[in-house]
Amino acid sequence: MDRLKHLATSNVWAHLVLAAAARVVMLMYGLYHDKHHVVPYTDVDYHVLTDAARYVSQGKSPFTRHTYRYTPLLAWLMLPNITWHAAWGKMLFCSLDCLAGYLIYCIVRLGQTHDVAVRDCLLWLYNPILVAISTRGSSESVMAFLVLLMIYWHLKKKTIFTGLVLGAAVHFKLYPIIYSLPLYLSLEEREPRFSWQWFTPTRKRLELTCSTIISFLTLTYLAYFMYGFTYVQESFLYHLSRVDRRHNFSIYFYLLYLTVDQPIPGLGLVTFVPQMALVAMYGCAYATQDHLIVAMFAQTFAFVTFNKVVTSQYFVWYLVFVPLLAHNLNLSWRKSSVLFVLWVLAQGAWLVPAYLLEFQGVGVYLPIWLESIAFFCCNVGVLTAMLASYWSKYDLERNAKVK
Repeated sequence: MDRLKHLATSNVWAHLVLAAAARVVMLMYGLYHDKHHVVPYTDVDYHVLTDAARYVSQGKSPFTRHTYRYTPLLAWLMLPNITWHAAWGKMLFCSLDCLAGYLIYCIVRLGQTHDVAVRDCLLWLYNPILVAISTRGSSESVMAFLVLLMIYWHLKKKTIFTGLVLGAAVHFKLYPIIYSLPLYLSLEEREPRFSWQWFTPTRKRLELTCSTIISFLTLTYLAYFMYGFTYVQESFLYHLSRVDRRHNFSIYFYLLYLTVDQPIPGLGLVTFVPQMALVAMYGCAYATQDHLIVAMFAQTFAFVTFNKVVTSQYFVWYLVFVPLLAHNLNLSWRKSSVLFVLWVLAQGAWLVPAYLLEFQGVGVYLPIWLESIAFFCCNVGVLTAMLASYWSKYDLERNAKVK
């Protein structure tokens, strides 16, 4: 048993190669599946990205493609889909997926042994949910890579590099802006009790702020220079005012669906307040150098759970932190398995009526909403259990050091 355990953690490069091979197999299966099954394997957004790249190759704007609402840089990255092979984008996303696994190893290795770092990165490399998401053509691995790179530079105390990557991440998608708070606060020591002095600018904090702004504005201006206000509208303003009335995991979706013809004034604010309150609370309360990872994890989990729109790709936003936290959780394998199974079953229960609605045309909006409530409660329970486990282990280790 000890020998098998040693072999499992002896060589991170062997696991990277094996994980890459597994993704290649799934890519091949995806090609077969799309040809022989009614329900496609490839994510619909992958076709949107490919169409946008096609317009770019023709000298047109990627926003000519309806529903393309990303940075134009992503469409440029997808150009080999048109000029070389339609699977290029999937291979790119899978490559970044594997690089994200290596970054997890590097981050954990900063404070843990080689064996612990390898075991933690395996939680990413062999996670079937993440393998499926990247091989279906979702671009979320780009964000996972950027967020992990940002954390790596921050823990290495390379403040300017941290800010440059954070600015690039916010340019690609808006949600990483929530990490600005814990990153900013964790750069300096602070008193335990809340004080406005927590936010006092220092040299390191100014370096982080300025490098983030410079990176974000440079990339954003470049995109604006090429495609004008259409880029601003589709990539930023749309997401700020987005109300998705199609079925999704959000607890708010049915309410938004019912008010499509009679909007309720202030409804957007009502749904926004609890989400941002939790994000700000976790960002302030946990934002120290030692607890930065759990602060960002709690922020992201709360942000996604309370969002007006929740799709399966959003889960990657907080799953990226789980391997970084694994060695700091006081969870038995049994309890971990129970939490994971409950989380997966809650998704599966939601997918049944969702399939009936989308592919069979059965009007099951109310059952979908009830499953969304169940999934919401499950997420709240999982977050609570993980935070309790983290702080339980932290208290045990602190008390052991005192003794």
